[in-house]
Amino acid sequence: MEKQILRHLPLVPSLLALGGWLLSSWLVPGSAWADPGEAERIVHRLAEQDKRLAFRRRQFDYDLLIVREKLDADRRIVSESKERQVVYADRAPDYGSRPEKGPEGETAKAAQEEPFEVLNLIDHYFYAMDGSETVNGVDCYKIRFTPKPNMPYRNREEKVCNAVWGHLWVSKEDDSLMRNEGFLEHPVAVAWFFARLYELEFRWESQRLPNGDWGPKEVRYRYAVHIPFGWLRERVVRQYSDFRYHGAARRPSIR
Repeated sequence: MEKQILRHLPLVPSLLALGGWLLSSWLVPGSAWADPGEAERIVHRLAEQDKRLAFRRRQFDYDLLIVREKLDADRRIVSESKERQVVYADRAPDYGSRPEKGPEGETAKAAQEEPFEVLNLIDHYFYAMDGSETVNGVDCYKIRFTPKPNMPYRNREEKVCNAVWGHLWVSKEDDSLMRNEGFLEHPVAVAWFFARLYELEFRWESQRLPNGDWGPKEVRYRYAVHIPFGWLRERVVRQYSDFRYHGAARRPSIR
């Protein structure tokens, strides 16, 4: 969860910020979410584990594939672009310069950058247990998060995150994040002359790394933003592969 899910979103404040959810849903009689305190304790352990694993991942180089799909109103693909990068452990990625100002430039830049660090905002959400599920063969707590009302924000990423809800799947064995998904609860005004985010959904998936840790496998998100005179609709998929110790030989790609 190193930076999963959302600085990408052009106008959307990094979705991944573990959204919170409706308090009312916790209070349903007979609900499996009987102890929100336990859910919050698990999320805080997850945040600490995430810091440890992010530090350990610095020893790896890896390949990154970024796919951008422009969508129409029916979510059909209008155009597609792909970019492949090698990310090295000993240097920061080169995102280049913003190609142009305004929405198109923002979206192009955001698609290249790592998503906003969701765990920076864990205190912005309510948490509740929502049962258990198996992910990648690992028994996990399924935790629902919903945004607390009227939380402050310092930028548009945080503003968007304050309107996101979803689920976290946390390993019962070591508190690693196994999966994360979220959705926009209500439209959010973002930037660029009355631009408004109407749709946002994301999903983060994990994989085993060479050292046995769990790390990012794929981040995908879709959004729809209304701007003056039109819409921006896009789906972005970021795929992480071939994690290898820094300096190790790169495996030949299979076509």
